[in-house]
Amino acid sequence: MLTTSRYNQHTGKYANIIEVGATGNTLEQCLTSMKYLAKVMDEIMK
Repeated sequence: MLTTSRYNQHTGKYANIIEVGATGNTLEQCLTSMKYLAKVMDEIMK
């Protein structure tokens, strides 16, 4: 869903927000997702 809210994305040219999980997810599920996201981000940022 798109909203008119701003979370400081306008302060930097390449700002981004990554949200992980939702009210139906456990902390363990979120941490597992972040492990894989971190690997992908590491490859991209090299």
